[in-house]
Amino acid sequence: MAQAGHLGTADDSSGEDRRVFLLGFDADGRVVIARNNPDHARYVVILIPGVGAWPSGLDPLLLRAEVLCRELSSTPDDDAVSVITWVDYKAPASPSDARDPAFAAQGATRLAHFIVDRRVTAEAWGRGPGPQRITVIGHGYGGLVAGFAARDHGMDIDALVLLGSASAGTETASGLRVTGPVYATSPEVNGDGTPHGVHGPRPDSPGFGAIVLHPGPLSYGGDPTVRYLSSLKKIILGTR
Repeated sequence: MAQAGHLGTADDSSGEDRRVFLLGFDADGRVVIARNNPDHARYVVILIPGVGAWPSGLDPLLLRAEVLCRELSSTPDDDAVSVITWVDYKAPASPSDARDPAFAAQGATRLAHFIVDRRVTAEAWGRGPGPQRITVIGHGYGGLVAGFAARDHGMDIDALVLLGSASAGTETASGLRVTGPVYATSPEVNGDGTPHGVHGPRPDSPGFGAIVLHPGPLSYGGDPTVRYLSSLKKIILGTR
């Protein structure tokens, strides 16, 4: 994947565009974009979208990251939080395509490598006190990508959230090799249509062993994070 810098321009008076960083892209449509510089952030969130995320639909994904970043930040110019939209895989175009685990398998390897690189880069260039706190949020089929990465490669992350995911590729949360806790929400609330029971049990089922999050009453433009903002903020900032 080719690497690039920020997307802003030198004459942008607001500074907003200069805080959007293109971390990688390639000709096949895979892309990784960060809101705020993740090298300097104390808290990093990696959002992995699912069905329909590739090759179109980038604008709503970036808006999702923007909303979450603003909710987590104490001030508009706070750079302690970076939210990364990670679409470094070819996501299934439809729920029918989501029956195929191959999309998740090829994305899992890339995600595992990205986490390793993230830790190395933060240690080399980070400015905040203490180690960087990383939370991975996989939405719908994106949860399967994260699940495969954790199962097959292991991930040094502080929390994994399976948001509206029908499955994580394992029978139980103990099969996910992550250093932090695993959280899950109902795939029937803000899921992405990935069929149930195809890739394993529901992560929010009692036997799976994840910490189940319950939705609030809010909704906004189909953004799956909004109804869980209260819980997500505590998880991401480490106050839960």
